[in-house]
Amino acid sequence: MVFTHFKNNGISNSKKNNAIGEDGSKNISGITELLFEGLSSLERGMFGLDRDISTPAGKIDIMAVDMIGRFAIVEVGEGEVNDLIFKSIDHFDWALTNIKSLQERYKSYNIDPTLAPRIIILAPSYSEKFVKRAHYLNPTFIDIYEYQINESLGIKKIYFRPFSFINHKKWIVYLRTKSVDDHLKYVENEYLKSILKNFFIELQSIRSDATLDTSLGYIRLRDKNDNTLLGIYILKNSFWINWSRYRWDGYFISSREKFQTVKRDVLEAIRRKA
Repeated sequence: MVFTHFKNNGISNSKKNNAIGEDGSKNISGITELLFEGLSSLERGMFGLDRDISTPAGKIDIMAVDMIGRFAIVEVGEGEVNDLIFKSIDHFDWALTNIKSLQERYKSYNIDPTLAPRIIILAPSYSEKFVKRAHYLNPTFIDIYEYQINESLGIKKIYFRPFSFINHKKWIVYLRTKSVDDHLKYVENEYLKSILKNFFIELQSIRSDATLDTSLGYIRLRDKNDNTLLGIYILKNSFWINWSRYRWDGYFISSREKFQTVKRDVLEAIRRKA
């Protein structure tokens, strides 16, 4: 496995908790400490707030905040990781339910309680069972990374890379995903259904290099490099549209007036990205 392209962060070897014990065994608390210190290497602007947060569903390994003021629940795996994704969702539910009290707890930081928390899962590797569960759930609010810790000249370095399902195709059962037409049929509001159809035609006329894709469970406009330019989440009488790189930005559209205002901004953004 090649790690030269990973982000990295140098960590002093004088930390109280070492990732490698004297007997050569891994120390999960020491690894968590190293990862806590290295979060800014995982994502620019991410900052660790606390460790071992007690909840009814067990302890959250790391609570962090990202550069836009959104809580990030960081789960650290070592060895057995099969249930880590379920554990993380339970912790997400607890954090979402208690987000106001968490904001108060960390009031010295710029926390935005209107943004749902993120989940970040970190482990050296993932089992077949974990990969299957993550693939079947396909949660868009969970980021999964592999990490490696190396030591040289008394300095420990953490290396991260996004986990790729592509390398695990032999474990994946491909199920039929809904088409664009399937998504549109779900819309009960005929006016919204009509404007969405016309909107999709207009988008593709602006970006001939882009295609409409539904493989992630929603409608997205993606370019030839698989970058998401626009996401649309269909509801019965409205839809959520997001054209920002921040996952929780966007607007609910349920009226003609709101759509006309948002449409202008969307088209300008898509043209700029061309």
